[in-house]
Amino acid sequence: MGRRLKQLLASQFSPEELQLLVGGYDLVGDIAIVIIPESLDVKEREIAEAILADNNRIRVVAKRSAHYSGEFRTLPVKIIAGENRLETEVIEFGIRLRLNIEQVYFSIRSGGERRRIASLVRSGENVLVLFSGIAPYPLMISRYSRAGEIVAVEKNPIAHHYAEINVKLNKRENSIKLIHGDVEDIVPAFSRRFDRLVMVYPKGGEQFLYTALGALKPGGTLHFYDMQHLDSLELSLEKVRNVCKKRGQSLLDFSFTLCGHCAPRTHRICVDCRIK
Repeated sequence: MGRRLKQLLASQFSPEELQLLVGGYDLVGDIAIVIIPESLDVKEREIAEAILADNNRIRVVAKRSAHYSGEFRTLPVKIIAGENRLETEVIEFGIRLRLNIEQVYFSIRSGGERRRIASLVRSGENVLVLFSGIAPYPLMISRYSRAGEIVAVEKNPIAHHYAEINVKLNKRENSIKLIHGDVEDIVPAFSRRFDRLVMVYPKGGEQFLYTALGALKPGGTLHFYDMQHLDSLELSLEKVRNVCKKRGQSLLDFSFTLCGHCAPRTHRICVDCRIK
């Protein structure tokens, strides 16, 4: 999308303005989300109209007005063209996901990673997904594996509401149990343990690792997400290893999966490991 946007605006922008223009935009359902540098704010309408004219699927253009922030890692945006709404629906590997782009955390770029996790789930496994948001991981696992029980925990009430909608949209009420609440309160109350644990928290998930590992069976599999530099992947592994030591547990094996570029030299990674 990046080159295309610069090409579309080449006749309207000076070379200096094109240099400032951020490479591309994210398409979430029928909403385009674009980053516009402050120095180009006066050109936001031209940018938005170029996007609308180039893709007739797009009904709303919104610009990011800040970074992901707050307890729920939400993204403040401002509508700059098109319809006056922030709710949309995404189709991901045949799964319908309804959401409000400003009120919930959702990464459009993580669809392939969600599909990867689903492909690893073995028949009959009971799976726990923490920080499950609008339920993309539970729905992907339900559709593309033969998992046993799938339990999803989410604290954000709005995200939990959309998760309920999405489970119904995809007719998965019988295979997914949604729980609204804080991981620190919910997980210790479980009366059973799970074969596979997916921790989807995009940043800072290590603070919940001690509690979360209490829900994993001995020999079970953990998928722990972290933000890390490529030359420091071992630091993410150490976060898991240190908590295991505190719990009297140990790593049986591990691997790293790169899940996307987040910032200069920083990637979202997944530590896939089995824990004794």
